[in-house]
Amino acid sequence: MKCFHLLVGLLIISSSLFSQSLTGIWRGNFYAGIGPFQEYYRYEVQIDQLKDNSLQGVTYSYHTTTFYGKATFKGIWFPKAQSAIVKELKLIELKVSGNSDACAMTCNLDYSKEDNKEILKGTFTSINTNTKQDCGSGTVYLEKVLMSDFKKEDFLIKKKPDTTTSAKKAVPSTHNTSKPKIASPVVNDLSKANAKKLQSALGVTPDGSVGSKTLDALKKKLPGFNEKVDVTNTNQINDLVSRIKKANATIVKKPAPANSPAQNKTQPPVVIKQDTIVKTPPQDQLIIPQKKIAPVPNVLKTRSNPLIKTITTNSNDIHIELYDNGDIDGDTITVYDNNEVIAWKKGLTDKPVTLNIKADANTPTHEFVMVADNLGSIPPNTALMIITTGGRRYQLFISSDTQKNAKVVVQYQP
Repeated sequence: MKCFHLLVGLLIISSSLFSQSLTGIWRGNFYAGIGPFQEYYRYEVQIDQLKDNSLQGVTYSYHTTTFYGKATFKGIWFPKAQSAIVKELKLIELKVSGNSDACAMTCNLDYSKEDNKEILKGTFTSINTNTKQDCGSGTVYLEKVLMSDFKKEDFLIKKKPDTTTSAKKAVPSTHNTSKPKIASPVVNDLSKANAKKLQSALGVTPDGSVGSKTLDALKKKLPGFNEKVDVTNTNQINDLVSRIKKANATIVKKPAPANSPAQNKTQPPVVIKQDTIVKTPPQDQLIIPQKKIAPVPNVLKTRSNPLIKTITTNSNDIHIELYDNGDIDGDTITVYDNNEVIAWKKGLTDKPVTLNIKADANTPTHEFVMVADNLGSIPPNTALMIITTGGRRYQLFISSDTQKNAKVVVQYQP
């Protein structure tokens, strides 16, 4: 019998010298099991922080928004230790198929801040809510986000959440009547920085706000672009900037000034065959041989292609292994590399689907997109992707369905 785990809420204050609100939405994932048989769940925690160092709220553990468990929780955080112990209390909703049971989780987590993100990660233990037997243990990971995959609880609607990672250190005021200054939310700073980076790459005014002018320039620069731009997603912005730079790589020959000697000279022809320069071009023209990018397949145009991760490597060898991430239920996938099929309708099992890719100077960027051909008997189509390159191993958990693919970008920088 497969146990459907319910996330326990967890939060930690960063330091006794700082004041911050943990009220808000935290989302991530947790893993139970070992190796290819490791179970993967997404989860979301909606937090109401109280003044006595206690926490309360609801948790969602889910594969999809129609296949999930919702529970209430209570917890306590310890400011000096920057750690928390929290416990699931009561199951209030359960939408599953088959003979699945709910498991209540108790989590021990640590708080950290990385790249302007608030992170909660650690371990959990769990018990079956019916039999009270051990349900197993694993690891959990959460990041603070602005939007919910479900709906906001009343305490989030009534309260104005503090989205700052940490407030400024208290400084005594020299004027009793002056109003305290409020630090700008870190997430807003991150959004503006990402927006300016994107606008600078596009050559539009970097005002830090992605409006219609920026989006029009983006669609003009990247024909067929149909993704939603999320300025809080640094990985997506970096990916877009990389694609824009590639689009700018083709340098058009500058016309010679009127009546200049260059117009009167007969230039030797430039013959290009199969991306190879046969004859040396004139000095005022630069031609960079590049591999022709294949047209975007319809399945990548009609579905969204969210970016899961961008990996930078100094090795041109990219080794990929794909496993079924849950029950072996007949999931099949097709994998594209820069719009070209490299794996066609492969079945996912506990044995890896293995792919070996060679990067080079002409094609340093490889966009791998996993497309679900079917959803198996237990939707959605989930896979464990292991990428080995440059002496490092990356383990990614990927989910796709009939509306959404999953993209991973590997950038070769020798």
